[in-house]
Amino acid sequence: MSHELRTPLNAILGFAQLLHRDRKEPLSGRHKERVGQLLTGGQHLLRLIDDILDLSRIEAGAVSIYPEPVSIREVLDELTRTLEPMAEDHGIHVKVDSLPPQVATVAGDRTRFAQILMNFGSNAIKYNRPAGSVVITVSTPRPDRVRVAVNDTGIGIPADKQQKLFQPFQRAGQELGPIQGTGIGLVITKRLAELMGGDVGFRSVWGEGSEFWVDMPLHSSTAHSAPRPSPGDADADRVTLQGRRLVLYVEDNPANVAFMQDLVSSLENVDVLTAPTAEMGVELARTRHPDVVVMDINLPGMSGTEALHALRAAPETKGIPVIALTAAASERDKARGIQAGFYRYLTKPVKVDEFVTALEALFAPAA
Repeated sequence: MSHELRTPLNAILGFAQLLHRDRKEPLSGRHKERVGQLLTGGQHLLRLIDDILDLSRIEAGAVSIYPEPVSIREVLDELTRTLEPMAEDHGIHVKVDSLPPQVATVAGDRTRFAQILMNFGSNAIKYNRPAGSVVITVSTPRPDRVRVAVNDTGIGIPADKQQKLFQPFQRAGQELGPIQGTGIGLVITKRLAELMGGDVGFRSVWGEGSEFWVDMPLHSSTAHSAPRPSPGDADADRVTLQGRRLVLYVEDNPANVAFMQDLVSSLENVDVLTAPTAEMGVELARTRHPDVVVMDINLPGMSGTEALHALRAAPETKGIPVIALTAAASERDKARGIQAGFYRYLTKPVKVDEFVTALEALFAPAA
């Protein structure tokens, strides 16, 4: 279902991004505003799809948890950077209180821990008052537990709605309000916390605000998770790359092929060659020697992963980097893709700036 739902969204959001950033034939202000509405609606639909699929995977026992020591400081730094644009749009001030020195790391899955805090943080902004505030605190309710709490100055949750808050599709009286949502984000956070040996809770006073927290096991050592590099911002309009480059795109969906051709046409000195099957893609790679192969995973006949193995086995193609661009977007899919040897594992709907950044990293002179 992830593949079937994300594939059409890739064309919708992909072409909308290209229209919005087109400098060759720029849109009028009126049309650009309309495309912006398309992007907003499409991205909201994508978030709803992600939430519903995530909940389905959790209920089916298909979510993999990768425990590791997780730096609380690093996750909170990333969280505040991600929330900053949303907070500015809503006029909300976000603050992180100083961390106790003895709680540097927790034991858990870094991606899922960040997902829980992102859900709490975005809710604290969405349901806040104008010019309100969000304060994130870290404490130790027990010697072996760390609590990360998100406090807001919103209107709070009515007492008669609180007992259903962690049930699917319950939105605490906001079902008919102007704020969009599915009512399953909190269900996902609770179940993810439990999968990591933690728990979530909240307190709320109607008319004053709410506090949501997650309790996680304290990691026994002081080891930090390694800092993860954040990709540089891609140029929003046009990228100039050194020398003539060839991108081979292996994709069977015509709309996605047309999108990639439009996207690559906005890059200077870059050409694109396409193939509808993995077998044809492997043969073209052997004869044309592209600088990079962009590979879908779910293809008719040979899969994208099988094609990657075939490219690695041939002396003339084993050094060509292969970027996965696929609708298979679960954490398990990503882990398998990286383990298989893809240079990058990008998911549909594609984020144009993220994709261009990956190409820049490959085509830079140092690479």
